[in-house]
Amino acid sequence: MASASITFVLIRLGELAVKEAALLRGVDDDIRLLRDKLEWLQTFIQHADHERRTGANNYIGLWVRQTRDVAYEVEDVLDEFLRKADLERLGLPAWKKCLKLATTCTTQVSVRRVLRDRMDSIKNRLKEISENVDKYKIEKLQSSTSSAQNPTNSAAASWDEENKFVGFEKEFNALKCQLLKDDKERSVIAIVGESGIGKSTLAWKVYDSSDIRCHFHQRVSINIPPHIRDTDILYFIYKRLCPDADDKMSLTTEQLHASLSEKLRNKRYLIMVDGLVNFTNWNSVLHGLPDNGELGSRIMIITRLEDKEAAYADPKVSPLRINYLNEHESKDLFCHKVFGSKNQFHNKVFGSKPLLKNEEEEMLEIFHKGVFEITQGLPLAIVVLAGLLRTKSFTEWDKVLSQLKTNEKSKRVKRILALCFDDLPSRLKSCFLYFAGMPENLIFNARHIVRLWVAKGFLKPKKGKTMEDIGQSYLKELISRGMINLVRKDPSGGVWLVTIHDRVHAFAQSEAHEESFLEVHDNADLLMPNSVRRLCLHNYMQSHVPMDTSFPKLRSILCDFAEERKTNSVKNHGGHNGLRYHGLQFLPRSKFLRVVDLRGMRIRKVPSEIGNMVHIRYLGIRSRSLVHIPSSMGRLINLQTLDITRSRVENATQAFWEIPTLRHVMANKLNLPKSVGVLSNMQTLTGLVCTDPWEKNISPLHHMIYLRHLEISGLGSGHWEALADAFQKLEALVYLHLAAKPEDEKIPFIQLTKFTLQRLQILELYGKIDMSNADIEERYTLPNLNRLVLKLSMVNQEFMDRIGELPNLRELVLSKKSYDGSKLMFSDSGFNSVTNLVMADLEDLVEWTIRPKSIPMIKRIALSGFTKLNIKLEGNQGPQCLKGLMDHLEEVVLCNMPDDLTVEPANSAFSEKINCVAIKTKSEDIMDAMLRAGRWRESMVAGTLY
Repeated sequence: MASASITFVLIRLGELAVKEAALLRGVDDDIRLLRDKLEWLQTFIQHADHERRTGANNYIGLWVRQTRDVAYEVEDVLDEFLRKADLERLGLPAWKKCLKLATTCTTQVSVRRVLRDRMDSIKNRLKEISENVDKYKIEKLQSSTSSAQNPTNSAAASWDEENKFVGFEKEFNALKCQLLKDDKERSVIAIVGESGIGKSTLAWKVYDSSDIRCHFHQRVSINIPPHIRDTDILYFIYKRLCPDADDKMSLTTEQLHASLSEKLRNKRYLIMVDGLVNFTNWNSVLHGLPDNGELGSRIMIITRLEDKEAAYADPKVSPLRINYLNEHESKDLFCHKVFGSKNQFHNKVFGSKPLLKNEEEEMLEIFHKGVFEITQGLPLAIVVLAGLLRTKSFTEWDKVLSQLKTNEKSKRVKRILALCFDDLPSRLKSCFLYFAGMPENLIFNARHIVRLWVAKGFLKPKKGKTMEDIGQSYLKELISRGMINLVRKDPSGGVWLVTIHDRVHAFAQSEAHEESFLEVHDNADLLMPNSVRRLCLHNYMQSHVPMDTSFPKLRSILCDFAEERKTNSVKNHGGHNGLRYHGLQFLPRSKFLRVVDLRGMRIRKVPSEIGNMVHIRYLGIRSRSLVHIPSSMGRLINLQTLDITRSRVENATQAFWEIPTLRHVMANKLNLPKSVGVLSNMQTLTGLVCTDPWEKNISPLHHMIYLRHLEISGLGSGHWEALADAFQKLEALVYLHLAAKPEDEKIPFIQLTKFTLQRLQILELYGKIDMSNADIEERYTLPNLNRLVLKLSMVNQEFMDRIGELPNLRELVLSKKSYDGSKLMFSDSGFNSVTNLVMADLEDLVEWTIRPKSIPMIKRIALSGFTKLNIKLEGNQGPQCLKGLMDHLEEVVLCNMPDDLTVEPANSAFSEKINCVAIKTKSEDIMDAMLRAGRWRESMVAGTLY
């Protein structure tokens, strides 16, 4: 890990040499010599972690620690130097400008002299450390595996390999029987087994099966971090049931119970809780959920507890224990993870060398026996080891496996994880260890993770790629190696949601603590705050966590608290009501901070002193209590990301909108001013509101040429013309959400025909669409659009015919009042690429006609909220006109639909197909998931999203 620390400092030195050449004039030679020395030491100790664990040389640990400390000292010296330089750049009040002109040159000379003296001291220390190599006979450290720095292409290329469910047939059937059995009482089923055995995988497979989805009126799934209160478990359940309650929720415990009772009343529900570590207050959780008498509701608990402890969940139901995979199942999983779904064993191992089939099978059998001996059929161990071996050539496999053989069963997973970590390239080690600071057992937004990496400076720039693209490639490699788990891809095929297994997470925390990389605690009262550089605080138990400690060397602070959920009897946000709020006074005392990410804390305002914290790159304050950000925010000249998505902040100072380094601004309802600076680095603008018309046909978006995600509301007649002009330049846009003002404003149809948004993949239009000025012959210019969402649009048949021409549209969502008419027809050859279709709350629609050649690739249809609907298949071409529907249709969800739904012709194969795959339900969670994010399988994104 010491090599990763040096890598980080080397990246910083490289950036400085390019960006601050003028400022560093006079000390540039010292910095170059220092950089050369660090690079030499990095190559020497890049495999020190393996040697440290074996304890082969007692001097290595001390030598590596000293080298790391010097790297940190370099970072301190540079940060202090740049901080002074940045504060000077910000300028002084007008009355001090004359004095500034006289003192600037003297100040810079003085600062450089101090920097040179510090550099000389550091070089002397590095010289002494280098001499210790010979003095104490420290040999060059060798890699435990030889290809860490040059992973094979297969690792990056196979990150998105589809997961395969292997084994557990007996347990699968037993769990399903428990959930579906004819027992009218509510019951709790605990799933137990060793961490990494596959409990969650099995539970999700059952939870997501069609008969389970059809049987229960309401399903809820939550992932919970360890050590939380019973009220928080109920809160997470409530949040899954009512996602829109986030910004306005301020419930007492009694109100929370009442809300859950109301939402689940007279419904057979299934609740799955993943991550419970004790049953101390379990009865309080059960008390908060309605027991709907004779309906047969079920609760599934996924826990690492032993059978005896888990039995406390429900004494009447025995826990379901998950066992190891047998040798055949282990082989199946291993081959899938190493060789892919096509199991191209020969090409992977032998390349073009010809071998007989039986020779290949014999060789594979030898490999697998070694793997099974090491993993003993534990799925997590198999997956991670496969992720390592897939980066190796065949000749290296024996070397890898030989290092993992041990008679100590309890250490086998840790040895595998340690070897996989040691094998990571230096550039990935810091990125992986940053997951140690994330809450356990949650699901993470990949974009959020990458933004943190960028702000911390973990990513090495590469010509022709944005830092976000580089971060995506790092994530893909970690996923391919089995260190991080992919939950869902985004529409463009990139990484969207990820998670980390709790056992891998525990290893990352142990490694981060051992190497002083990062500290994880439940409060800020630390023994040695002066040495902490990265601090993560997770506390879900206390109603207020004091934050009064000073951290002079702190670079990063991540906090996740539950304070805003502990709001008993709070009536309004403005009053005190006995609650304690954070003043964030610790922030100005941590002058080197680059990353501030605070969640769940009660924060009403940010101290104005934050304007002097010029190193800040990432500022995230997700607090519903926050109503104001100071004008001094405009002084954060290095700021890249502002995340205030859960706040009530409505305005930011004009100076903030002129910070040239801004890349991502995420808010709730933040006003977008009429003019902004040249924000050519901006990539994300979400939660923005337009309150004033744009003048002279110029929008604030004109210079944001790299903008990828845009969500903007409050649009009216004073915006559309300028917006259309801006779209001519926003060629990188992939996500666009436009919402018109509710006061009878309309979205011009011409917006859809004049776009030059060749990369746009997701388009969401909320508001009535005006077709009065549309040229009927105008063609669409959205060749890559794959998801279209309409709400309150009131479009007609002509509009539907036009969007049916979009060549790559995969998903179409027609939501509330999106269609104006009683009859809708999908014309011949319309919607040729659509696989998912959602139609909900179209109150006036009574007849939907499907022409023979339309929607030929449709896989899933969801219909909801119709008072009456007749589905007609039109045409006289016989069975061949049904081929597309018959071949691809997998599922039809009918949610809150009338019993008199008719399908014509009634006795056709099409009618029989719909009846065969239909899921009739009152479960609103299915439709909510589909309408919100096109999620057809809730398990893809279920859990608590961080």
